[in-house]
Amino acid sequence: MSKRISMSALLAIAVAIAACAPTPTKAQTPTQVPAPTAVLPTVVVTPVPATNTAAPDKVTVAYVAITNFAPLYIAIERGFMKEQNIEVDLQKVTTAADALPLLATGQYEVGGVGIAAATFNGFNNGLDFRIVASAAIQPLQNGPTALLVRKDLKDSGKIKTVADLKGRKVGIAGAAGSTGAYFVAKALRDVGLTFKDVTAVNLPNPDLVLGMKQASIDAALVAPPYADQILKDGTGVLLAQDIAPSAMTTVWMYSVKFMQERPEVAKRFMLALVKSARAMQGDKYLNPDNIKAYLKYTPSAEDTIKSGTPPFIDPDLKIYFESIKNLEDVFRSEGWTDYTNVIPSDKMVDTSFVDNAVKVLGVFKP
Repeated sequence: MSKRISMSALLAIAVAIAACAPTPTKAQTPTQVPAPTAVLPTVVVTPVPATNTAAPDKVTVAYVAITNFAPLYIAIERGFMKEQNIEVDLQKVTTAADALPLLATGQYEVGGVGIAAATFNGFNNGLDFRIVASAAIQPLQNGPTALLVRKDLKDSGKIKTVADLKGRKVGIAGAAGSTGAYFVAKALRDVGLTFKDVTAVNLPNPDLVLGMKQASIDAALVAPPYADQILKDGTGVLLAQDIAPSAMTTVWMYSVKFMQERPEVAKRFMLALVKSARAMQGDKYLNPDNIKAYLKYTPSAEDTIKSGTPPFIDPDLKIYFESIKNLEDVFRSEGWTDYTNVIPSDKMVDTSFVDNAVKVLGVFKP
C-alpha cells in the first residue's frame, strides 16, 4: 500500500493533535466510570494461515522503546511475525503524540504507544485510529512505573513525600496531557495538590536518566528500563509507586485504513502479538531468547532486566474498558482535552482482532 500522504493532509492532522494539551484547569477528583456495556463489532473467526511462498506483507509500526511493548520485540526476533508472513518496518517515537498524526493517515499502520490526552482529542475529532489491544497493565503492587526523586534531595530531607514536590521540577516524557502526566496528576491528587503545583519538564525517556544525573530536574516519572537505570546509578530513589494500580496506560493501536484495506494482514499481525504475549508469561519472561529481544529494542542491560520488575502483559492482550474511561475522566478534569462529552466506546476501541486471535490460538494455558 502507498505510504505517501500530502503535506497539507499531514499538517491538518498534526494541528488537530497539537490541541491535545490546553491550559490546565483546576483538577477535580475523578469519578470511576463503569465499563461500557455497548455491543462492539464482531469478526468472523477463521484461522488465517500465512502464505510463506508469497512476498511478505510489510507493516509499518511506531513504538516507544520500553518493555511495555515487549510482545512486538519477541514477535520479530523469535519469528512469530515471519510465521505470519509479515515484515515489520519499525519507527521509533518518543510519545503517542508523535505517532498519532501518521496513524490517522495510515502512514503508520500500527502503534505501540501510551494513552494520552491527544488520543482522546483524536477520537473526539474523528481521527482514524482505534485501540485494538492492551500493552502493559499496571499491577496491583510493586508496579514498574514509579515517581523517583533525586537521592540528594531525599537524603537532605528537602523532599520526603509527594507533597514536597510543590514548586519542584518533575521530568515527564510528554509533559502535560501525556501518559506520564496522568500518573503524576494521580499522585498529586492523593496529597491535595494539582498538576499546576509542579513545574513539568518535557524530556524524552533517555534524557530523564541524564536529567537526574545532572540535577536539572528534581524528580521523574519513569518506567523500565529507565527507572531501573536511575536506581542502579544511585541518582534517584523511590518516592511513590503503585500510583494507578490496574491501569491500562499503554496500548496497541491500528490505523482505520489498515483495518479496512488490509484486514487479513491486521488479523495475522495480532495473532503474532498474542502468541508473543503468551510466550513471556511467568518464568518465560526471562527466557534467553526473550531477553535478547528486550536488549535489542530497549536501552537496558541484562542484569537490570533480570533484577527488575517485569511489566504485566495480559496473555490475551485483553482491553480494559474501565481503565480507558478512567483515563479519559482524569484528562478531561485536568483540562487537557478539547471537549467535555463522553466518547462512545465504538469510536475508540475495536476488540475484533484480539477476539479473533484468542479464538484461533485457543484458551491460554499457563
